[in-house]
Amino acid sequence: MAVRYVLYVGEGKEDEEAVKLVKERFGGKEVMVIRVSRDGVRGWLRWEYGTDETPLLATPFGVYYGLKAIKTVA
Repeated sequence: MAVRYVLYVGEGKEDEEAVKLVKERFGGKEVMVIRVSRDGVRGWLRWEYGTDETPLLATPFGVYYGLKAIKTVA
């Protein structure tokens, strides 16, 4: 499985909408969804990307914060 997109999500409504949108657009095989509250990566997310706000989509072309930004890609 070649993962090209990583979507970091929390437990909010926008997070769930982002999961649906990204999986529909890019297909489930290329997308890895990481639930920051369950997987214990919130601190790492802040260190790596400068924020722990979700949803956050990391792509080969850039990093997109928030549902509005993700919609421009997906």
